[in-house]
Amino acid sequence: MRHKQWYQRRVRGDARSRKLHHAEEVRNQIKEKEGDMIHARQIFFEEGIKLDQEAQERRRRLDEIKKKKLDELHGAGVPPKYINEVARRAMKPQTSLITH
Repeated sequence: MRHKQWYQRRVRGDARSRKLHHAEEVRNQIKEKEGDMIHARQIFFEEGIKLDQEAQERRRRLDEIKKKKLDELHGAGVPPKYINEVARRAMKPQTSLITH
């Protein structure tokens, strides 16, 4: 009889141990998945920041080129009346095709 009780306790203990181990594995999988999602989100935002910086740099370079061209027009003797019109159009804020 004692042997049977001992065996039943051992089986219950083994089953409980397997359940605890399985629960721990599931928790670890959840933590890993959450970590992957956080990492993916960080990469997404970093890429957005990088694209914004690249766009700002492009705009800065274009503004420099526009200013240089206007200076060239002035140096070529184009009347200020026409240079002012070109400058007004060239320096007008660009409308983006992408809406935020």
